[in-house]
Amino acid sequence: MRKWMLKWNLPTLPSGLYLLFILLVGSVCLACNDRTPEQLAAIMNCSKHERHTRNYDYMEGGDVRVRQLFSRTQWFLTIDEAGRINGTQDDTNCYSILEIRTVSEGGVLAIKGVKSQYYIAMNKQGRLYGKKTYSEDCNFKEVFLENYFNAYSSAKWTNNGKEMFISLSHKGVPLRGKRTKKEHVTSHFIPMKCKEEKRVD
Repeated sequence: MRKWMLKWNLPTLPSGLYLLFILLVGSVCLACNDRTPEQLAAIMNCSKHERHTRNYDYMEGGDVRVRQLFSRTQWFLTIDEAGRINGTQDDTNCYSILEIRTVSEGGVLAIKGVKSQYYIAMNKQGRLYGKKTYSEDCNFKEVFLENYFNAYSSAKWTNNGKEMFISLSHKGVPLRGKRTKKEHVTSHFIPMKCKEEKRVD
């Protein structure tokens, strides 16, 4: 009786593993190529600065953009080392570089100063202030307007059912949310990409 013996074709085994390795590397590269340099830089910054302050799991996977918010009143939104929010007309001001992170569905996001590491927050009275640790006061809804500007309203607080917006006056001073409307030019912003030389470490 003939005995059947199973013979391994050894030369093909390494080839199969090699092919599998190529496919895995290719998929990782494609995933990385989907991210812009701004997103990659922001993710690196988050891993260095935010790891000890995060207490909301859904922020871990949020989409990140690094932008300057330029108001229709001709001011860049800033948040400084003391958590003060103002406007500047100096487009190289490092406090105007902001990290905009999606925190939940429906266009809800958090805005954080890359240099100061303060979040922009709004309280019940509609006052803007800086906050070192993230909370629901830091949540804003991004509204896309027909004039190609964006508006940012508090996701938590309203004034008798009316939305309250991040807003900079014609003098570059933040307005109380109770005095703002979506139609006001003071509430309109353009998210502008940051040039490489403006970045902060």
